[in-house]
Formats: sequence, structure tokens, C-alpha cells
Amino acid sequence: MRAALGAALVAGGLAGCVDFTGPGLDTNPNAPVAGSSAQLFTAVQAFQQAGMTGDMNRLATIWMQQMAGVNRQWLSFERYEIDENTQGFDNFYTGGGLVDLRTVQAATRAAGNKKFLGVAQIYEAMSMAQAADAWGDIPYSEAVSVLLKPTPKLDRQDSVYAALQVLLDSGLANLATGVGVGPGASDLVYANSTARWTALAHTLKARLYLHTAEVVGATAYSKAATEAALGIASAAGDYNTYQSSTVGEENGWFQFRRNRGTDISAGKFLVDLMVSRGDPRLSEYFATAQQPSPVPGGAPFDSIKGAAPGDEDDGTQSWLSAARAASSFNQPLVTYAENAHILAEAQTSARGGAGDATALATLNTYRTSIGLAALSPATGCGGIACTGTALLQEILTSKYIALFQHIEVWNDYKRTCWPNLAPNVTARAPTTKIPARFYYGSGERQTNPNIPSPSVQQANPRNRMDPKNTTTVGGAACLGEP
Repeated sequence: MRAALGAALVAGGLAGCVDFTGPGLDTNPNAPVAGSSAQLFTAVQAFQQAGMTGDMNRLATIWMQQMAGVNRQWLSFERYEIDENTQGFDNFYTGGGLVDLRTVQAATRAAGNKKFLGVAQIYEAMSMAQAADAWGDIPYSEAVSVLLKPTPKLDRQDSVYAALQVLLDSGLANLATGVGVGPGASDLVYANSTARWTALAHTLKARLYLHTAEVVGATAYSKAATEAALGIASAAGDYNTYQSSTVGEENGWFQFRRNRGTDISAGKFLVDLMVSRGDPRLSEYFATAQQPSPVPGGAPFDSIKGAAPGDEDDGTQSWLSAARAASSFNQPLVTYAENAHILAEAQTSARGGAGDATALATLNTYRTSIGLAALSPATGCGGIACTGTALLQEILTSKYIALFQHIEVWNDYKRTCWPNLAPNVTARAPTTKIPARFYYGSGERQTNPNIPSPSVQQANPRNRMDPKNTTTVGGAACLGEP
């Protein structure tokens, strides 16, 4: 990362050397700092959104058995065959990452555009939180001081989370001043809405508190509930990626299918779960595929079929629905669905919250908002009363389904071992359990002595805020955690 960060710093320093043609024609050419900030922020969003819905997301979705790797390289990933070249660690720092976000922040701070500064701070927290989720301890406090700190230290995962909470508070404070014009037209998703960015920041704070709860306990759940109550309150406030049918702006899953064919299919576990619950979103998520008749000479038929871990492509497994596979599908990143489930979980008696009746009401508000029937307090949780463990499991199951194709499902699994997924029986040593973190990149390890070797990382397969669960939230033996 040292050389790459240095190059990115140079690029950041040249960000003001732009012409004012094309996008941003309404930018004052006599204020080049503001103009370059807007254009750089547009590029940051495009890069970050592609990364947040790219290979890291696909890997987590496969390991969580929402999708399945059934061919070529992705069949290997399905078997947990990953190494330090699997996922781009540097991507969170260079070429649209932390360095460019700090460049935007410096310019907007100097220009007195506090609303834009607040947005850039919130974006940094959203991005770097995902890095800490995936790798645990990461370079952060020294990461952009590469000229002074060419080998940045690894900050503890809990320290990074704490720093990001402070950053989000700063972002909220800057937004609240109302000073400056904000990001203006460079805001690809929220159209320069202070209210939406404010709600997003609170949902991100709730998410981060949830990510510490396995270690911190009830206090973290209480803080998550407080923040979620201020978070995204309806689907209209969802932060989804910006996509279109224009070349270069297409949805990442659309591009993957175009370039990689049938390497990934629907996952059997999720398909079977939704079928068993009669969930109408099944056809919203997946397309049908032609199946051979079970009767000799019978006509083939169409149905939604998922691949189990270890299954290879046989031509009968389903892909995404036409809507979700479209080039212009806007992939959800931070949503009302996530916020509602964070709030509901934190409100349960099992988490020391306001109580099960309140938690169920929150869950039912979400359900009715998407056209699902409210759950009965007496029998709605698998035929029994929605209290205690039964309610907690229902909330987590609902979230697993609602956050389809979202890396937060992996984070929830690491925290709760729910759903209790059986690992791939074709997995090969040394990783025969569902991965709980990624390896640091080889480029960073070769230039930074603070990065541990792959063998050391293999011996410590979990991040410090994700200690191993021996049981699920329901008390059964956890099957898949390393």
C-alpha cells in the first residue's frame, strides 16, 4: 500500500488541476477547489459503490448460501479457497478510497462548505467500517500519513470502530450547521438532501454499535437502538447504488453475469427457506430455470432452483430475477430494512431492550411496509409466541432474507451464528469452516512489516470483535464458524 498510497496522494494533490467541461458546468470556474471536490467526490462514489457490491460482496453472499459458486474460480471460493490475493485490501485506501476522501474533506473544510465536509466524513465512515468488518485490525490513524509513516501501524478493530463513531458525530455536527451548499449535483444518490444524509449517519452508527455487541454486550445494543430510532425510517430514504444502462454505470452483478457466465447461481439454502415460509419475494429475487421432468418422457418445467454448497453448474440452477439482474438495478447499501431489523433486535428482551412487544411491533411495521402480513404475537414465530429466543430468531431470519446480496448478512452471521449454516462438505484444509475474515493483501504485507504473515492469519481466523460462537442464538451447536 505504501507505493500506491504515495501515488494516490500525488493524484489527490493534482485534483485541482481540472477543466470545467462536461459534468459540473454549474461550478464556478473561479473556485477550482470547490469544483475539484465535487468531481472527485463523484469519482469516489462510483468507485466505492462498485467495491461495496463487488467481489467482497459476492464472496460473502456465497458463504452465506444466498448464492452459490458453481463454476471455475467461484467454485473454489465456494470451498473457502482464499488467500492474500483474493480481495483487494488496497482498494479501501487508493483510487477513490480513503486518500481521495481526505482530499475532499481538506478542500471542503478550507472552502467553509461544512455540509459537504459532513457528507464526506459520513462516506469515509461507511467505507472504512467495511474494511474493519472484513480485516479486523487495519491501518487507519496513520494510513494517509504515508510520507511520514511509510509503514502504517494496524489500529485495533475496536479502536477503528470508536474512531468512526467520532467521525460520524463530526459529520452530523457539520451537516447540522447548514453552512455551505453541500455536495450539490455531485451527490449521486441523495440529491444533496441533508435530512437523508443525517438519517444515513444514524443508521451507520447503529450498525457499528451492533458490530461491537458480541464483545460489549447490552450497552452496545442499547446504543444501537438509540441510533436506529433516528435512522432511515422508510424505503424512500434507502441509500442504493447509482446504476444505469450506460456503459461503465451498469450494476456489478449484471457485469459479472455478462463477463463470467454461470459461475454463480441461486443458493439452495435461501431458496428453500423462502419456499418454506411462502415468501412472495422469492420471485423478486430469482428467475425460474428449466428443469427436466421427473417422469420419463415428460415435459420439462420451470421452477426456481438453488445450488447447495459443493454443487457444480448443471444448467438447471436459477439466476437473479430480471429486475435484480438488470444493468440499471440500484443495489441496496444502507436501507430502512436494515435499520428496522437493527432496531427490532435491539429492542428484544433477549438483548436487554424495551421489550418483545415493542420489538415485534417494529418488525411488523417493516413487514407491512413491504406487503407482508403482520406476525401474530401468539403464534407468529414458527407457530409459537413471539417472545424470547423465538422472536430473536425470527428477527434475524427476517433480516437474512431482507438483506439479500448484502455483506451485512455475513457480519450478522459472525455475531450470532444465525442462520446455523452447515459448511461446505467439499471444503479443503486449512479452511473447512465458513471464513470469518479476509487475508491482508500481499502487496501491503511485502512493504509493511506490521502486516502478519498468512500463516499467522490462518492461526487466528477471526477478528477481535467477532469471537467464535460455539452455539447459535437458540442454543444449538454452531456448525460453520471457525
